[in-house]
Amino acid sequence: MFMISKETMNSVMALRGKIADPWKTTDCIADVEDMIEMKESHMARADWGTCCGDICGLVPQIESEIQMLRSILDVLRNKDHRKAASLLEDYISFLQKNYSPEPEH
Repeated sequence: MFMISKETMNSVMALRGKIADPWKTTDCIADVEDMIEMKESHMARADWGTCCGDICGLVPQIESEIQMLRSILDVLRNKDHRKAASLLEDYISFLQKNYSPEPEH
């Protein structure tokens, strides 16, 4: 199991609070785009960091996350906040299943 930072989880949970508000659609879209960009950066580093092209299955996991985030982005752009909220809940469940919280320092 991989670790997730408290800041990353907090940003996802903050999105959960905003996603149902139609007045915050632009902010939500920007947040999801930022998450996708971050995950693409992580994927590039995971793929680049090994001669085998995949650190312990991390690349497929990140690819799955990117696909989930893109689905959320698509429905947000279509202003379907209910579907976006449902997809975000699926994403949160995915994170909770596949990551453990980063230890407190």
